[in-house]
Amino acid sequence: MFDPKARYVRNLFSKVPLEYDVLLGLLSFAQDRRWRAYVVNRAKPLKDDKILDVATGTGLLAADFARTVSSKGFVEWVLARAENLPFRDDCFGSASISLALRNVSDAQSTLREMSRATGPGGIVISLDFARPSNRLFQLFYYDYLLGLFPFFGRMVSAAWGRTLSYLGRSILRARTGEQIASLLREEGLVDAVSVPLTAGIVCAVYGRKR
Repeated sequence: MFDPKARYVRNLFSKVPLEYDVLLGLLSFAQDRRWRAYVVNRAKPLKDDKILDVATGTGLLAADFARTVSSKGFVEWVLARAENLPFRDDCFGSASISLALRNVSDAQSTLREMSRATGPGGIVISLDFARPSNRLFQLFYYDYLLGLFPFFGRMVSAAWGRTLSYLGRSILRARTGEQIASLLREEGLVDAVSVPLTAGIVCAVYGRKR
């Protein structure tokens, strides 16, 4: 079935240069490392657990998980739709999606699939950009997001300019952390909570499978 959003996002991100990891670190003032560390800590992976990282991009978070659960740091890449994962039920210790829930066509189906593939007691967690609640900080942040983000992107390449322009717009339209927590509860996850990080510019939202 033709999915215009999936096609647009895939086309957009497939054209950005390999400097993604470096640029993310610069534009987040190196906070991205702290965010990923928080996700790994909340997921509480056990040694030799299999961890699912949906929409992993360049694999930064997946690599962090791999180093935690195995000395070999092994990552296996699978190409699939987030809304229809090719994995059996209860086969992962936990499941995460980082800075990408805004980009999927169906967030509810994505979280449902992540929950389905996670074993009992496992954590399902979404880390994504958000809108800070402090109104004074919003004035600075939105100018940075909608103005400087695309400007810096265009300095790298036209593709990065388009990508970072999309990023700003998508954040303004994104669900709040509490709304994502509600989606987790609808999928039967318990103890779902939204935790703002870095003055609320990102939220970690997670719940536990019964």
